[in-house]
Amino acid sequence: MFATIRQTQQLFESNKMVDVGGSMLALGDGTFALQDYADVYETERTTYMKAAEDLKLATGPYQAARDAYVAATATYTKEMYE
Repeated sequence: MFATIRQTQQLFESNKMVDVGGSMLALGDGTFALQDYADVYETERTTYMKAAEDLKLATGPYQAARDAYVAATATYTKEMYE
């Protein structure tokens, strides 16, 4: 395991760059820009939140149909045993 970590560290040191989410970040020379990270984070978060909201809206009709089925089944079962 240590050989693998050492090899990975050597690879990063030799390249001085790492690909993170399609954008290149320099390692070891202090050029990490917080604003660049924040921009990528906000873009990805916005995309995620929109997808989550779309999913929530898409499941509404299915939940309503399920609830109607459960209520109808309960009413039918109650009528059978009265």
